[in-house]
Amino acid sequence: MKDEIKLLYIDLFCGAGGTSTGIELAKLHGEKCAKVVACVNHDPMAIASHLANHPEAMHFTEDIRTLQLSPLVAQLDKFKSKYPAAHVVLWASLECTNFSKAKGGQPRDADSRTLADHLFRYIEAINPDYIQIENVVEFMSWGALDENGKPVSKLNGTDYMRWVKQVSSYGYSFDWRELNAADFGAYTSRKRYFGQFARTGLPLVFPQQTYAKNGGTVPGELFPSQYKKWKAVKDVLDFSDDGKSIFERPKPLKENTLKRIYAGLIKFVAGGEQAFLVKYNT
Repeated sequence: MKDEIKLLYIDLFCGAGGTSTGIELAKLHGEKCAKVVACVNHDPMAIASHLANHPEAMHFTEDIRTLQLSPLVAQLDKFKSKYPAAHVVLWASLECTNFSKAKGGQPRDADSRTLADHLFRYIEAINPDYIQIENVVEFMSWGALDENGKPVSKLNGTDYMRWVKQVSSYGYSFDWRELNAADFGAYTSRKRYFGQFARTGLPLVFPQQTYAKNGGTVPGELFPSQYKKWKAVKDVLDFSDDGKSIFERPKPLKENTLKRIYAGLIKFVAGGEQAFLVKYNT
């Protein structure tokens, strides 16, 4: 059998599997070239969804800080023996809520902001060829918090720079980009930080932009390129399907049911750290 797989991925903070799906769809010269061999997430619902989409990967429903690594290493070794020429990639979509500006003026969780420091034992156990990080751009402002859980402005970025230096000390070169999903054909404008560490001698490559907000050329480019115009989300929305409201029913909902719905909206949509829009979209 032709050895087509060039990259073996371990997906930390895998969520429901968006990144893993992108990895599995990757092709080189028309052939599948990447495979997710293991993934980790503390949320059982996320893992259940990921398992449904990627049943061949090994799934760990656990906090990355407490995961016992020997089963993960054994799984990776199995695939390395099958694809000996493949490079190993450790991907981490680090928790971003306590960095994101969407958090506003609320106190930050100091422990949550240190999750990046827990990658070191994975680096030592797995010895990856690449480490790829995705987060909000504010991740680069990682620094000390005061007694009220607020960032100390004069120390912004100090922990981030310390962390980059420490990861690099394992024998990696480093580079980063701020990329907007819309610039690469997605139906959403979503800016994110992407950092890459590569073993000395391996290339550091970022994708080439193919779209721009208004198409055409982008002012200020040294070598102007011709870009396609950003895709509009309306092009993939079915406006003929209005859905079905829970309130449009022959028999009205009971008062207590309405109260529970209201309480749920306040807790999971409108307010607090558990708000759905904050928890899953920052």
